[in-house]
Amino acid sequence: MADHQPTQNPLDLWRQYLTDSERQWNAFFKDVLGTDAASNVMNTWVEASLTVQRLFADALERYYSAFNIPTHGDLVALGERLKTIEETLARLETAVLAGEAGRAPARPKPRRTKQPPAAARANGASGS
Repeated sequence: MADHQPTQNPLDLWRQYLTDSERQWNAFFKDVLGTDAASNVMNTWVEASLTVQRLFADALERYYSAFNIPTHGDLVALGERLKTIEETLARLETAVLAGEAGRAPARPKPRRTKQPPAAARANGASGS
């Protein structure tokens, strides 16, 4: 009989490569990003980014105000007001429907008894 060598699964090789690669990258980033210098650089970058974003938002708000265009905050406030109105309307509608279902039939409207002066109109006579 011939020697039979077990063949290695290519997926096992790939899994081993990924595991080793992940360990190496983790060690690298732990060494580089674990220092105070890297932390200070990232902190400075985030602060600068937030400052630029705030300045840009302020400039856009002034621009929108100058051209009478609603800002994002205006639209959000309008949406919240509309939501409140819709909720109130739904509550009122529910109350009205519940009231109609549980109450006596509607009372009849009063008869209209007041009539215009019929004699003046029927005769077509004028006061002169």
